[in-house]
Amino acid sequence: MSNSSKTLVKLSAQGIRQGLDRINLKGVPHWQLITKKNSEQQALQVHYQLKTFKTTWKFLNLVADHANRLRHHPTITTTYNKVDIEITTHDIGNYISDKDLLLAEAIHTEYLQLTHNQ
Repeated sequence: MSNSSKTLVKLSAQGIRQGLDRINLKGVPHWQLITKKNSEQQALQVHYQLKTFKTTWKFLNLVADHANRLRHHPTITTTYNKVDIEITTHDIGNYISDKDLLLAEAIHTEYLQLTHNQ
């Protein structure tokens, strides 16, 4: 069954914590869980800094490839060599699902591989 056809469910606090621990053991910077102001809505968030503008866009294209493959698209803000990413599952009311953790882990792995080779 593909990820896009799975029924998405809101993860428990423990499920989110375990997923973030698994991702963050890979290296810094660390992903974190945020709660949106004036609501209970959640997102996973990270801030990355790369060496150059060109490297930043190489990374963003890798992120886009993963997002398209998973059919799960993050909110990305970028300025020169800085990238802020937020991931949430809109289909379950802007809470965290397995799909968010899967995308965060793929993004984090790409970042670590890219920066390790710089």
